[in-house]
Amino acid sequence: MFSLARLRKEPALAQYFAFVHPFFWPVLIWQLGRAVAQVRAAGRCGAMIRVMWWGGVRIEYLGDAAPSPSAYRPVEPARKPWSDPSWSSAVPDFLSSEASAVIFPCASGGSGSPRSGLTKGACALPATTDTS
Repeated sequence: MFSLARLRKEPALAQYFAFVHPFFWPVLIWQLGRAVAQVRAAGRCGAMIRVMWWGGVRIEYLGDAAPSPSAYRPVEPARKPWSDPSWSSAVPDFLSSEASAVIFPCASGGSGSPRSGLTKGACALPATTDTS
């Protein structure tokens, strides 16, 4: 036989026992057992219940249906692995050395701003204040 004092200390049931008068704890245990049996018979994961001060338990809402274990399928990758030849580049070899530093300054360690040799003779715009 189970001990009511041990069940009262169970974290999942402690709030119910604190709400119900100790005289009605056997009624609470009986009603909780009935509620669990009804939820399992319905094939649901859980339920929202209402507990009365005298130990009565009423199921207000049933939870979602329990997922079928056979419904699980591993997720297929959305992209090909990096070793796949489809990720290879079609950029010619002569662009890979010096020209890539001009075209892609950030990738070659630059800050993204053009080099001083590229801006000689360029018109510099004056700074405008933001008045918004």
